[in-house]
Amino acid sequence: MGKKIILVIGAGPFQLALVQKASQLCDVVLAAPVISDAFKPYIADELLVDVRDFESILAFADGGNRFGRRVDGVITDETDIPVYTVARVAEALGLSGIEPDVAHLFTNKSLMRSKMAELGIKVLPNKTVTTLDEAVSFYSEIGGTVIIKPVDAQGSRGVQLCHSTEELHAKFPEAARWSTTDEVIVERYATGREFVIEGLALDYEFCNLCIGDTVYFDIEDSLSARERTFPTTAPDDLRDRALELNTRIITGFGLKQGITHSEFVMEGDDIFLIETAARGGGAFISSDLIPLSCGLQSEEFLVKMALGEIATFDDLGNLEHPITVASTDSLAKSPLGHCCYVAFYIPVGEILAVRGVQDVLALPYVHNTQIEHLEDLVGSGNAEGQSDKTSRYLITIEAPTREELERRMNLVRSTVQADVRTPEGEVVPLIWY
Repeated sequence: MGKKIILVIGAGPFQLALVQKASQLCDVVLAAPVISDAFKPYIADELLVDVRDFESILAFADGGNRFGRRVDGVITDETDIPVYTVARVAEALGLSGIEPDVAHLFTNKSLMRSKMAELGIKVLPNKTVTTLDEAVSFYSEIGGTVIIKPVDAQGSRGVQLCHSTEELHAKFPEAARWSTTDEVIVERYATGREFVIEGLALDYEFCNLCIGDTVYFDIEDSLSARERTFPTTAPDDLRDRALELNTRIITGFGLKQGITHSEFVMEGDDIFLIETAARGGGAFISSDLIPLSCGLQSEEFLVKMALGEIATFDDLGNLEHPITVASTDSLAKSPLGHCCYVAFYIPVGEILAVRGVQDVLALPYVHNTQIEHLEDLVGSGNAEGQSDKTSRYLITIEAPTREELERRMNLVRSTVQADVRTPEGEVVPLIWY
């Protein structure tokens, strides 16, 4: 019968590592709206399609590929939008996967908040609206600063802060534009400490893998992290509260299997969910930072889970690099090492010079990056700027201690540099902070 076939949905830069690993274990067929040349050596067939187009992708998976056979598994990672389609295809073909209604819960911010209220979990004051008038009416009730976000977008597209009704009038159309349902969440904005937690579900049981800290760019409305560092530096009691809340949410949502990515923010002593996802964290968190933090090789795990070869925690011993889960918090509370990603933006303007790329790529503690082709941009213009977090350039770093990690982060930031001439004629550096 030949090798097993796996369908990967999504071909952004953060799906490449998954496709590369999958190609070592089986034949890969790939469905995405755009598939770059970087994926070509690792795939056996491709379908250029919107990842929400369930019918076309189902036909491709059910024998409409070059093999003329039904795929043996379907998966995605580090991206939200395909999660619901993956669940529907798996259900339709009787493959390993999660229930579509659970996938919908993890990809719709309004449903998330309703479910948490149902579970008795505190949420920040929020309302799902479809019109500007509804948004203004709710804002008049709570005042202060609110964050508006499309209910089902990703990459911080359309997510903005509003400090007044005037700003709400100006910014609401952009938030609504990115929502497939025209629904927008209006929520009180909290500015306390933030956590990011990666987890693992198998057979409806759950384990927290690692917990880290988030630091944002000091840029209005960018709302994207300039660094995420693992493990957190929070005191043990605060760390444990965050882990316990994450466990309560994931188990309460009824997730059968897969890696999870959750983001939390504090207001006073309370911890609130920002959002959770039934996939590994983007920006190389799943591919790099989970393995460096706890030893789980995410891509191998995801492929074998999709193929039905890993269904319980006991099966994790069958991985190439086996791990043992002794308790729901054992891995998150006993990290293997320290790691992070750091990010920068290129200012809007003409890129005059780039320095230090090869020096950083040669560092043994630097892993995946998005700077390999940065030097090729010299002489070109950058019109995007810090439009959303998909415009960032990322570098992942590991270290044996937190102090050494900080030193290496600072070294990378001081080494990778560029000169950019803005439209106003000023020459400015990269935006690291």
